[in-house]
Amino acid sequence: MLPRWIVRAVEDSLRRLDVDHIDLYQMHRPDHETDVGETLSALTDLVRAGKIRAFGSSMFPAELITEAQWTARRTGTHRFLTEQSMYSVFTRKPEGAVFPTAQRHGLGVLTFSPLNGGWLSGRADLPAGHRASARPSQYDPTTPAGRLKAAALTELAALAGEVGMTLPQLAVAFARAHPAVTSVLIGPRTAGQLDGLLPGADVDLTDDILDRVDAIVPPGTDLDPEDNYATTPPALRDARLRRRR
Repeated sequence: MLPRWIVRAVEDSLRRLDVDHIDLYQMHRPDHETDVGETLSALTDLVRAGKIRAFGSSMFPAELITEAQWTARRTGTHRFLTEQSMYSVFTRKPEGAVFPTAQRHGLGVLTFSPLNGGWLSGRADLPAGHRASARPSQYDPTTPAGRLKAAALTELAALAGEVGMTLPQLAVAFARAHPAVTSVLIGPRTAGQLDGLLPGADVDLTDDILDRVDAIVPPGTDLDPEDNYATTPPALRDARLRRRR
């Protein structure tokens, strides 16, 4: 993200929130068109100006997390202190490289979408929900990815019932269980949803339960690659970048 847009976004947020600083400012998704050093420089200026106290990345691949850490060390800027990743039973790809990289560099990890956009909410009418109206193909149980999720849901719901939890509570407890995870962002829409999710934050899943989850959805697996569509780098998204001219 270009420095001037970062500054404008922060100042707009301060005005809307009616505060004089932001404790933790998260970048939302990497900008592959801007050198990460420019981004770190702009964010560092905001820290020195007292407008933010710390900053983090969001949905960064492991290689960009590492590049940002080395760039900060080389240039003397502040560094990313957190990484915010999409993570759930159905989106386990961060376990492969992002989480270990964050641990090596001492980053806190904030995860979001533990219910995989509603798939793990336990709702029977998911295809008719508000999220499905915006992206219907990702909530279609008849697609190849939809069939994988539907089959996994049956097994996960049975496991949750066996251990005395609801499916959403199991999903939250699973996301919190990974040793790299600092906090799980749950995003309920109603007070009732909040009350239903919070018990999952107090449950420490046993190794046996985690092993059974692994048997349903293998570690490092995304059941639907389109769930993390926003993290696809330009080299894969733009065919011109992988062809000789």
